[in-house]
Amino acid sequence: MNRPTARFGRLLYDVDSRAGRYTSYTLYVLNVAFLLLYVVGTYDFSEPYRTQIVVVEFSLALLFLFEYLSRLDHAESTLTEAKSRYSIADLLAILPALLIVVTPVVGQLAFFRSIQVLRVLRFTRLGLENQNFFNYDLTSKQVVVAELLILIFVILNLHAGAVYGFESGVNGAFSNYGDALYYSVVALTTTGFGNTVPITAAGKVVTSVGLIAAVTLVPWLVVRARNTGEVDVRCPRCENTEHHAGANYCWRCGEAL
Repeated sequence: MNRPTARFGRLLYDVDSRAGRYTSYTLYVLNVAFLLLYVVGTYDFSEPYRTQIVVVEFSLALLFLFEYLSRLDHAESTLTEAKSRYSIADLLAILPALLIVVTPVVGQLAFFRSIQVLRVLRFTRLGLENQNFFNYDLTSKQVVVAELLILIFVILNLHAGAVYGFESGVNGAFSNYGDALYYSVVALTTTGFGNTVPITAAGKVVTSVGLIAAVTLVPWLVVRARNTGEVDVRCPRCENTEHHAGANYCWRCGEAL
């Protein structure tokens, strides 16, 4: 158990010690930096600055790869950990930043680069799995609300990155990530100003898929958040079974429970 990955893996799961908490906090900050570097990289910079951005991104990706391997090494079942949605998202999110140095032709594809936004799931891994975030205990409803907010963030940013990847260089309305994110907010909230629209077939398909995801997944989580905490207690008068935990009276007819 003297392997560096084994030692670091213990810190990743240790939320009680000071070293474990500081490790998690540091990784949170580095994740924010990693996401911001992706966004900043879509804007025009001179070659020396762009090279520096790539180098920093690649360095952070190597660190996150070490984190990924440490989680696999520390897990009771390496295969189970590798197949978890969080581990898959972690690995996918760092691939573009690694390939931009190893295989620049692939790594520089704007569509492929948009996958980096999946790193946002790292913020919620311990919180949503253990119902604890920054030493603050979360209720079941708070966990669902957090899932809802994160889902909205991920859908908007994945959609923005994908649209930017297909439209940049072809459509002047999508010159950077900010333009694409603005379009995503307008399109996926069904506001539809019409001043920015995709012109490529791929961009139109991405918008269609994003709209379907937004109008199905988000309402589903809203209903789930509303119903979280309900208990199966049958009202003796109207036989209603949907009551919130701790309720003394039926919300439908007012009968004492």
